[in-house]
Amino acid sequence: MSRNRRQRAAIKELAARRVEAVWTCLGVLCPDLALSGKKSLATKILDLTRDDYRPAEPIRISPAQVQEIVWRNSQCANRYCSMLLFSREMAEELNEFFRQED
Repeated sequence: MSRNRRQRAAIKELAARRVEAVWTCLGVLCPDLALSGKKSLATKILDLTRDDYRPAEPIRISPAQVQEIVWRNSQCANRYCSMLLFSREMAEELNEFFRQED
């Protein structure tokens, strides 16, 4: 058997194992799910295992969102206070804090 043929056979075997593992897990985790639902869910799970899968871009908070969150949940004791808020810097700090480790 040639090297290419062996590699294709190995890839085919691994793919079959992966499908069998996903199908078995779905049988245990979702025993009452209809066949069409299991197929759809299995396809989505298998898509995640592909090499070319790229996760979505991380969600980042904007300065306007920081401003809205802070202003909605705060008040100043002085009624003439104009409350200075560094929303851009706060957004950068929050995004850095919640940044996923590579």
